[in-house]
Amino acid sequence: MQENPFGITRSMVLEVLKESSKAMKWFLKKFKRKFDVKLSGKLLSEIFSNLLEQKASKIFSKRLRYEIKKANSDNDPDLFFSKINMPMEIKVAGGQVWRGGEFSKRASWHLMVSRNDTFDEFFVCLVNMKSDGGLWVSSMQQGKDYYAPSFKKDKIFELQHQIPVFVGRIVKSERGAVKLVLEKV
Repeated sequence: MQENPFGITRSMVLEVLKESSKAMKWFLKKFKRKFDVKLSGKLLSEIFSNLLEQKASKIFSKRLRYEIKKANSDNDPDLFFSKINMPMEIKVAGGQVWRGGEFSKRASWHLMVSRNDTFDEFFVCLVNMKSDGGLWVSSMQQGKDYYAPSFKKDKIFELQHQIPVFVGRIVKSERGAVKLVLEKV
């Protein structure tokens, strides 16, 4: 059974992605290209995540007919659904692995977004990152130098029948490799 306590739908998520993609393309054209600024994939994902927060707050509020608050600081959840008193985090990755802060990861629902470089193809699912050990895999506990924990596409594949996948799909090749298939919006 797929859990979704927020009542968000594919059409809502698509609307958020389309609006955010439009704003991101404007940003890339008017700022990044105009001033020939070099921005890392991580920074671009962070900017896009902020756009998603802003657009999701407005669109979800309108469609669900109650206030969805967006974060005012890093201490706040990305989105807060006031009627049901539940937070939601948004994680954006430019690839097929999401990363979180080792000491600040929140045990809450996460809208996991994978994007392409042109911000017009996406994979989006909703995952409950439980507090009881959680689903984040700690890099430090695995002896890696990189501080951030990760959440990999393989876990999404394991959970695919229990979580809503709003955009894109996840497949396993004949050789057993798991891949996120992005969907054009």
